[in-house]
Amino acid sequence: MVIVSTFSISPGPSDDDKLQCFDCIGSIDANASTGLDGIRSVAVGPSVLLNFSQVERVNSMGLSLLLELFEEWELAGIQVQVCHLNRMINMLFKITGLGRFVQGENSTADGAASGQAKVPAEPFNTTKPNVKRIQHERSASATLKFMANLQTGEQLSGWYLLNTYLQRRLERPIHLEQPQLGQDIAEVSADLLFSKPFDACSMMQTQAFVPLMRPLGEPDEVVILMRAEDGRKLEDMDKPRVVTVSKDSFVYILGRSLCDEDGMDSSSFDYQFAGNEIKALQMLVKEKADVLFMLKKTYEGLSLFARGVTRLVDESATHFAYHLFCVAPYLSELCEPLAEIFLEMETTGPGKQVLADIQIGGWCKPDVGEIKMLELLYNRYRAG
Repeated sequence: MVIVSTFSISPGPSDDDKLQCFDCIGSIDANASTGLDGIRSVAVGPSVLLNFSQVERVNSMGLSLLLELFEEWELAGIQVQVCHLNRMINMLFKITGLGRFVQGENSTADGAASGQAKVPAEPFNTTKPNVKRIQHERSASATLKFMANLQTGEQLSGWYLLNTYLQRRLERPIHLEQPQLGQDIAEVSADLLFSKPFDACSMMQTQAFVPLMRPLGEPDEVVILMRAEDGRKLEDMDKPRVVTVSKDSFVYILGRSLCDEDGMDSSSFDYQFAGNEIKALQMLVKEKADVLFMLKKTYEGLSLFARGVTRLVDESATHFAYHLFCVAPYLSELCEPLAEIFLEMETTGPGKQVLADIQIGGWCKPDVGEIKMLELLYNRYRAG
């Protein structure tokens, strides 16, 4: 399928004089702002219905734009609903709390969808994050600590090359480390951080880290795997044993959401948390688990043998979350030069080689809306 990158809105038919209908066409992302602005003044209410039957995808920035528009209409007394969402868009509306705008869905007072539009994952905890006001006094020549939580293990050697590349460009010593198995990211001491979406959110909220860059076109998606010889259907299994890396992860929430969207009750599953993806895969292969939720990029990097003993059951295509490169708040003077270094990597021979080694196509700055929606999702499941 070819994704339509442009976005347009046209008036649709309506049998009700009080209901304005609009057909939305294409992809709703950062480029959709002009199209959405076009119906702000046209929609005069009291009710608006947006038909998403021709919308192929909505990413995090698109969700942010929609939320802003919908809340603006609500304040103006206009009731807004959307209809004919595809599976992935419907799932994103539910897990981000926008399910209340989906036609036919009931909603609770706090806006979280109920009934079929259920919240798929249990909250991480019930405490609000405390921002740690860490004071650092560093000389201009002090070694920076770079903590990298990689997308796949095959990237490791490439990240040491990236570390060397950054040292040369910044003319400053940098020491690369990886988090220890099971280590709470909020307790990590680092100056520079490359990490998973929710881990990055934790560092942004607890230590005021600044999200500076994200991989270009590298969203974090999830696959659901079973053993190749296991011919059962997931939806027919009674309390399947599901293994994944961590409960505090986007992969866990997205995996559960995929199952819920297929009509299963993911809250009835028996979950096990392995701490890392290789151990999780081993548990599946050794029949200690029936199902595996895994980062899609990790799955694509598995050997032919490892992929051959597994069966792909389902996969997401949400275009929502990314690994993030973040900078500690006391190093604000490094944000601009670091951003320039990352953005220029695609234009130089050494930079292109490092990108190939870390298996990333390039870098871009995350949009404010992308971060807003990621933190909304993180806080939604973190604090319940």
